[in-house]
Amino acid sequence: MQNTLTERLITDLSIAQPSSAIAATPTQDHWLLLPYEGKQASGKMLWSPARNNPPELSIPLPKAGLCKIHIGIFASGTWPWYFNLIGVYGQRSTWVRLRLRLSDADFFDEMVPNNHPDEERLGFVTETYWKTARLDGQSLVIAPFRKEAYHDTCAFLAYIRIVPVAEPEQWPAKTKRLVQYFDSAYYGHYVAGSDDVRTTLAPFRDSDFKTILWTTCREDSCYYPTKVGNVLPAGAQTGIYPYWAGTDLHRMLDRGEDPLKSVCEIGHEYGLEVFSSYRRMTCRMPPFVYPLHPKALFVQRPDLRCADAQGKEVPHLSFTYPEVRKRMIDLLVEQATNYDIDGVHFYFSRGVPFVCFEKPFLDAFQEAYRIDPRTLSIDDPRLGTIRARFFSAMLRELRQALSVVGEKRGKPVKIAMHGQNSVRNCLHYGIDIAGIAKEGLLDIFLPDAGHFLPPELGRKDITADAVTEFLAAARGTNLKIIPTLLASTEKSAADLCNLAVDFYRAGVEGLQPGHGVPYNAVWQIQRRMGHIEELSTLDARRAEWERIVRFNTMAGLPFDGVTGVTTCG
Repeated sequence: MQNTLTERLITDLSIAQPSSAIAATPTQDHWLLLPYEGKQASGKMLWSPARNNPPELSIPLPKAGLCKIHIGIFASGTWPWYFNLIGVYGQRSTWVRLRLRLSDADFFDEMVPNNHPDEERLGFVTETYWKTARLDGQSLVIAPFRKEAYHDTCAFLAYIRIVPVAEPEQWPAKTKRLVQYFDSAYYGHYVAGSDDVRTTLAPFRDSDFKTILWTTCREDSCYYPTKVGNVLPAGAQTGIYPYWAGTDLHRMLDRGEDPLKSVCEIGHEYGLEVFSSYRRMTCRMPPFVYPLHPKALFVQRPDLRCADAQGKEVPHLSFTYPEVRKRMIDLLVEQATNYDIDGVHFYFSRGVPFVCFEKPFLDAFQEAYRIDPRTLSIDDPRLGTIRARFFSAMLRELRQALSVVGEKRGKPVKIAMHGQNSVRNCLHYGIDIAGIAKEGLLDIFLPDAGHFLPPELGRKDITADAVTEFLAAARGTNLKIIPTLLASTEKSAADLCNLAVDFYRAGVEGLQPGHGVPYNAVWQIQRRMGHIEELSTLDARRAEWERIVRFNTMAGLPFDGVTGVTTCG
């Protein structure tokens, strides 16, 4: 039935309840009410400043039937002065974050508005499309972020715009071809309960995403109750990872909740494939050089590390050693045995190299070529050819082990992997794409930017020509090539759409659109990148999902650039 109600704009947020939690002047742990006026909108917005801990507020919504809900957030204001100690001036919007849900939902969504550095600051609200829902008398519930790392963020709500629609947007199965990677690094935190898992995965439910890659371990330091590796500990010192992440994880485990089990259950409920993901990182970058767990294999067995040309240990476990490969495989077998995952994944566009100049490599190279590999240039392809013996051995051993698990489960366990940005650069690290494809050792390969490639190996981004080479190497096999889009953070949404068109024309079966921020306009484009026929029009549709709404005064004070408070008080 056609919804005949007209658009509704709710700008006077003094109607929020409980009213006792709202103040007109600064009052700790209260929401502040800020009146504003403009030609496009006038009203009273709500603000929870930094280091504030007010209760949730509920704002009644009309019974309007099926509607699109747009949220206006003031993110163009001046940030606290002390932010200049650590911040980059001009990146203003990311410190403004709002948690919101309809009153009949049991978890919050999170919204971060786009940054608009080209807009004249102070005098505008960023309006962002949130979701389409049936409004039958619910309220909108808002809250600031509560976790410790977010204490210096603030929450704003300027207004709510409700637009009736006849029917919801459709997400057909044929467009479900996108992949999303979750690195487990939520600004130092981790999921602390099943509600956090829902908050994280809910944006991918109504979208073109098909598969999520969920980090379960950084080498053998694990984010689940492992028996093979070591459970990530609660951190010892604030500000040094894994202080918050480990604390969040153990809060969940202490309640009897298993994060990986929750991810599987909720991901499948949302129609997503769930792959558990392995990343190489026992120690982070300086000064955060402390191991994630004192009993990690990297710590206990320094003799299993890679070695440089001078024989000096380097901070990576080497695939030349069977003990290293076995620990990796045992972890993934444990996950596939104990959890309803659809596959396993390696994040190997980072954590390089896998093989350097360890004795097993030197011996194999000498036997094959009768020369010392340490005398060769860094880009000599023979180095990669011998490294591939050890890398492919790991994949071969993993495939064999997972085949046994798959037979017991009654469904196969797929293997996916991120790698470098070109066939040549993959081989440099021992990843022989053609050989892997021919032998059937991988199901999905995701070319990614070569973040840490030596300069001798050339460009680090992903091009359509490079993707074509990957497709040629996989032709005639079952290996799917799904490239990562965000080769450069400087690419605009239009550039990304054009690159996606080039990749699809080359013949890829899907994309990883990069790390989006629900629910801003760039995210709205990314979530629709499985609609191949519509890619050329997505950037032009930004106005459907985001708009800038200007106003002229706040609390009666104008902020023109000549006589207003914008002249600095």
